[in-house]
Amino acid sequence: MYKLFVLLNLLPCLCLWKQQVNAQCLSNSEFRQLLKRIEENTTVPDNENLEQLLLLQQSYLKCNLVKDSIYARILHRTGGIYSKTGDIEKAILFTKEAIAVNRNSKKADVSFLANSYFNLGTFYSRIYHYGYTHRSLDECVAISKKFPSKYFLAFMAYEQKAYLFFQTGDYEKGIETADEGILFARKIKDVPAEGALLCQKAQAQIELKDSENAEINIQKAISIFHGNAMYSNRLATAYAVYAQFMKKNGNDKTAVKYYLESYKLNELTGNWAQCSRDMLNLGYLYDSNLHDTSKALNAYEKGMQMADKSKDDYQKSGLFINMGFLYHRQKDLDQALRFYQKALNVLPVHFTNTSITSNPDPKMLMLVSNDYFISTLLSNKAEALLDLYKIRKDKMLLKTALETFRLADKAVDLMRWKQYGEQSKLHWREKTNRMYEHAIEACYLFNDVQLAFFFMEKSRAVLLNDQLNELGASAKLPIQESEKEYKFRAAVINAQQKWTTSTIDKTENEKMQAEFLNAKTNFDHYIKTLEQKYPAYYQYKYSSEVPDLNTLQKYLSTAKASFVHYFMNDSVTYMLKVTARDAELVKLTKEQFDPCSIDDFTQMCSEKQTLINHYNDFAFLSNKLYKSLVQPLKLQTRKVIICADHFLIPFEAFSKDKTGKALLLKDHVFNYVYSAGYLLKDFGNIPAKGNFAGFAPSGYQQHLKVTDLKNAAFSLEKAAGFYHRTRLFTNEEATKSNFIHNIRKYNIVNVFSHAKADKNWSEPMLYMQDSVIRLSELQLLNHQVATRLVILSACETNAGKSAAGEGIYSLARGFTMAGIPSIAATLWKADEQAIYDISIHFHKYLAQGLSKDKALQKAKIDFIAANNIEKSLPYYWANLILIGNPEPINLAGNSILAWLIPVLIALVILSAIIFYKSIYYRENKRYHQVFTKSKIPNGSLFK
Repeated sequence: MYKLFVLLNLLPCLCLWKQQVNAQCLSNSEFRQLLKRIEENTTVPDNENLEQLLLLQQSYLKCNLVKDSIYARILHRTGGIYSKTGDIEKAILFTKEAIAVNRNSKKADVSFLANSYFNLGTFYSRIYHYGYTHRSLDECVAISKKFPSKYFLAFMAYEQKAYLFFQTGDYEKGIETADEGILFARKIKDVPAEGALLCQKAQAQIELKDSENAEINIQKAISIFHGNAMYSNRLATAYAVYAQFMKKNGNDKTAVKYYLESYKLNELTGNWAQCSRDMLNLGYLYDSNLHDTSKALNAYEKGMQMADKSKDDYQKSGLFINMGFLYHRQKDLDQALRFYQKALNVLPVHFTNTSITSNPDPKMLMLVSNDYFISTLLSNKAEALLDLYKIRKDKMLLKTALETFRLADKAVDLMRWKQYGEQSKLHWREKTNRMYEHAIEACYLFNDVQLAFFFMEKSRAVLLNDQLNELGASAKLPIQESEKEYKFRAAVINAQQKWTTSTIDKTENEKMQAEFLNAKTNFDHYIKTLEQKYPAYYQYKYSSEVPDLNTLQKYLSTAKASFVHYFMNDSVTYMLKVTARDAELVKLTKEQFDPCSIDDFTQMCSEKQTLINHYNDFAFLSNKLYKSLVQPLKLQTRKVIICADHFLIPFEAFSKDKTGKALLLKDHVFNYVYSAGYLLKDFGNIPAKGNFAGFAPSGYQQHLKVTDLKNAAFSLEKAAGFYHRTRLFTNEEATKSNFIHNIRKYNIVNVFSHAKADKNWSEPMLYMQDSVIRLSELQLLNHQVATRLVILSACETNAGKSAAGEGIYSLARGFTMAGIPSIAATLWKADEQAIYDISIHFHKYLAQGLSKDKALQKAKIDFIAANNIEKSLPYYWANLILIGNPEPINLAGNSILAWLIPVLIALVILSAIIFYKSIYYRENKRYHQVFTKSKIPNGSLFK
């Protein structure tokens, strides 16, 4: 009653100030008291509170008081009320002014900046400006950690950031953000905060198929919140995540139970947005897993009602997408397309055309904050249009499908560029692989090879292309910024290696994890500042241009080569052959070609004893692959460039007959690339310090537990003998440090050592004398690299985890990411002497100026000719393949011109001397003859 009495007594003052400019001003303490009363009175309608706050602000300004913490708080609260009334623009305006006051005033309350930044982040989130949201929440975290009374805001910011990353499909970054918060919560022993962030971490882990850790985390979160009514909203979130876990693991009935439990708790607290999400997930479960259409539609309808209450356009779009998918699965394509179009219309991008043949303008995609929604939606719509074309044979449907696939591809680019985590990007590369399959199918039906080439390229190694673009973009920076960027990157890699290889106790391990996450956050922030500060850097980094078919054909004309794109899925294979004059798209069904035979072929090649005992089986399979993957293309050129998807095999080991004697090694020169764009990319031309550098540890430190390679140093010396200006690092000199600091200075680098890789996600490693070099550490090389070719004469340097659309994450790929245009690497465990011999022959031909692909082919043929019949098995010679640019390497003092020009000059000089001597001799002889015949008296000429 007292509070109300004071408020009623103070409010007339506000009215009086409004009418009389010269009214007496209140003191600071009185302003603070009045503000406190407004804040605490929650029964007054928002518009009345807003009017009171605005009057209070005006009065404060008229009294010419210093803009201090009280004024900042007035602005902050005004922004909060504006957000409640739905005026987000003014909410942001007032909150930013509150921040400016607290930033600049000497009498400011710096700790309250945390509150204002948190609100600002929330407001930006409401209008889907997620980039600004993250920046604001990052500021909130940084400030909150300095003041114990504001720790709760740091956890709220961490939670909101992690959830936003999850919503936009950046699951890896969501996990990292949650981990940062979890480590801080454990440090200050805030168990509920840890529980909330464990929920965020678990739901991202579920999407990345880390079921084991996801289950541990979500069960711990449930145990924290269960039985405490104070945390019912937290428990609801935990139940929803647990339901998702159960659905992913096939326990559908339990998943239904927990979705419903989550919905009830969210309904009790009025969390309508989360209620809608519960119904969306439940509806999808009913449809896709339980095939109960009626219950699915009921859930979607209820979800739509909740979305209306929460005014979430993206949630509505998601519900329409799922409804469209339901009818699509039932092959009711007209109804499916109507719902897909509704999903487009409801997005906040001002697209209102309801015709299923219309799409948003590409510029409208820039307004979308949740690119995951729009890319999924457009892909689903395009697929439905393609399916409808197959029934009605209406070319307009097929044309619209292709246009929609193009737009979906653009949305995928936008999503990828906004994501931080490599694992998140790989997750979506796998998800979008199906989209590219259908896009290529549409091209095949439309007979559009130009567009087929475009989609083939966009389905291939785009993350590698992004990394190479980023490398090229660094060249657009001032030297100081480039050096700084390199230091930030190195700090991340070093912190990561220190953490992941740590074997110390849990506390120290968590400390190292926090250091890694902090280094990564700092690096991410620095990159964003570069993007804003240097437009050329931004444009180069985010270029998504694909070379057109004509550009590739011009290259092929000069190179006298053919190019073959292979796109393989379980049910279909597409082969796109490109020559200097034409292009052809070929389709193979699973009956015509089974991709599983590729694994069988690779396994047989890699096992010497299997080849010896079952060579006829190998020959039959080799010939079968030739007939499927090569013969239909009718290749006319000797040089063939292969661009495969998620496989890498030696085509030169295919046989034209069933005896296995007519191998393609002698008929064709093969080279392998990640994409046509990669083949045509300009890697720059940085001058090299020398022609050749070699690394051969030979003996290794005991802790590495690998056998010594006694012939490595000797073989390396033989290889180096073909070059001028060489540097060899053998035995104790072949250290990790020497490798990292010297490899980029030489045109050609050869490593004779051990390597380790497998098809799981364990990181490939290359052994030096004192340590190992991991795949991720090769990023330390990408700074002014002069190297044109790296030869990895070690085991399985082309082996690793295969990622759909990206190829194999191998050591070879790591060197490519560092900006080295060509890599020669192995596919399986190498025979030591065979790989040394082939490498030496390879160097002989490289030094003579041959192209890399031709040099490697001749090296293999020489090896077979010089050895017994067993060594003609592909196990020995087909292991080493060339990836990348095949052109000759310009070696200083090694090329034909380098010695030919001086010889020619010497010959010219020698010829000139001989010529002038012959003239002198003839003239002298003639003069002598004249002199002896004349009648001149002796001595008269010399008077």
